[in-house]
Amino acid sequence: MSEELYQFMACDYYATGEGRTVSLLITRAYPHTDDYEDVMTGNLKPGHTAKVRAAREFRDAFGGWYLQGAENLSREEFLRRFGNHLPPYTEKILNPEPGDGPGNFNLKLQIHMNFS
Repeated sequence: MSEELYQFMACDYYATGEGRTVSLLITRAYPHTDDYEDVMTGNLKPGHTAKVRAAREFRDAFGGWYLQGAENLSREEFLRRFGNHLPPYTEKILNPEPGDGPGNFNLKLQIHMNFS
């Protein structure tokens, strides 16, 4: 699967006494209507890239606080650092046999742990 197909965002927030919150997003980051200069022609407004759209989706899912610490990662880096938090079938979906992948896949996952 092409690396540009999905955007991978993660925020790993932790603080003494507050615990740790891991927020993960895998998205196609499809444009919204207001991302277009002209919907009929399909011309996107300048700056409305997939990375910007993914950041907006991350903010909408988890809030602006976690967006401040979010990173847009490559697929390999995302899986290396956060793959242990994902359901086992997620990697299979992201590495399908040719012609076997879903037309769209969107994962939003937030885990909070506090051991104090």
